[in-house]
Amino acid sequence: MGKIIPAIQVATPGMDPHRARIIIVFLAICMALQMTSYGMIFPLFAHMIGDFGDGVAALATSVMAYSLAGVIMAPFMGSLADRFGRRPVILGSFAVFTAAFTGYYLAATSLVFIVIRSVTGALTAGLGPATMGLVADIAPEDERARGIGVIGGGTAAGFIIGPVVGGLLYDKWGYGPPFIASIGMALLTLLIAFFVIPETHTSEERHRETLYQKRAARLAPQTSTAVSFTASLPHPLLAFGTLLFVNLSMIFAWFFIDPQLPFYVFDELGWSTAQFGAAISFYGWATLVGILALGQSSDRWGRKPVIIVGLTLHAAQYVGLMFTNVYWVIIASFIIAGLGEALVNPALSAAYLDITPEEHRSRVMGIKGAVSSLGSLLAPALVLAVVRYVPPQSVFMISAVLILSTALFVFISLRLPGRTEASRDLTWEVSQERIMAVQSTLHNVTLSATTARKLRLQITRF
Repeated sequence: MGKIIPAIQVATPGMDPHRARIIIVFLAICMALQMTSYGMIFPLFAHMIGDFGDGVAALATSVMAYSLAGVIMAPFMGSLADRFGRRPVILGSFAVFTAAFTGYYLAATSLVFIVIRSVTGALTAGLGPATMGLVADIAPEDERARGIGVIGGGTAAGFIIGPVVGGLLYDKWGYGPPFIASIGMALLTLLIAFFVIPETHTSEERHRETLYQKRAARLAPQTSTAVSFTASLPHPLLAFGTLLFVNLSMIFAWFFIDPQLPFYVFDELGWSTAQFGAAISFYGWATLVGILALGQSSDRWGRKPVIIVGLTLHAAQYVGLMFTNVYWVIIASFIIAGLGEALVNPALSAAYLDITPEEHRSRVMGIKGAVSSLGSLLAPALVLAVVRYVPPQSVFMISAVLILSTALFVFISLRLPGRTEASRDLTWEVSQERIMAVQSTLHNVTLSATTARKLRLQITRF
């Protein structure tokens, strides 16, 4: 039957590149609509808490509730996206957002508002991992940062339109119109996703990965659960830990000022809701333009230098809030910070995917999401502890120092391998046991064919 040559690589057909780009664009559109619907009501949360008779502490508690739920559920939801597919998790998250925005509008007390945010954080924790897993499923390795950038551009686009429109509607007509528009747009997002977003992690692929993991478990029965979990993590572990720290510090820095910021700009700077919305919109514009122009920079120049430059620029918003109360100077600092985020986020997510085994992508992105949620949990908790003793400018200073220190830490410690996708352990695929099994199978096929041929000749002679 010929000589058997052991295979050292298993080739699997990928999605047509044109179709992959179309899917990513549609997903970016859905994210843009989703973030627009959220952006319309985001500036109103401080007003709602104030109308309930509460202040910074209640708003910080709502952020903590959302984040704590995300910390607990993100890895689990990421594993669900690996096990059952990306599409169900994405559609489920969009459906929960639609219900949550309705709940925010109907909430009558701060407690109800906090409970709704907590449930929303738990049930939507899988959106980010499933989205990143989808991009990794269909985008070539050298275009991952670009694909992630397109998704990030959609998210940024939502913060261009939503806060401005929501602020204008609230200033003129109150809570009703912005919330109704937000709920309608969230429902539209769900419908579009239902019809245009396919499953990219098919049942065949999930079955193949399950079989691979079972084979690995049989071949190494002595491996403990802890070791197996460690083996499923991206390697090198130091690089993975550094990337997680970048996520943690960026989220911590923002959520440390988040409960304080709206009250600061409304009460001390005298901004209107529309002005606050416009500031967020400028940030969104800068992020969107930056992603479109620079989102693929790390594909060309490397992940590490782009992350360092992006973090340095991202600190501008905290520096601006710390040193000035001039509206347009603060806007300029937001624009610079948005450009920084446009550099960091695609490079950071692409770096995760570069070093993550294919069968664990959504799980790892779930860990990333959990760490991010941990940052958004710890920061408001610290705000609750220091809000009475630390002025807003000191809060902004702490965030600025944290981001700049993180850039320095990345420069010193981040060591990424060459940008090749983490390959599976092919020990079983090229093992002597498999070669012998194939030889035996081919021998049996040859023997059966020879026997059948002889039997046919005997029948013919008879």
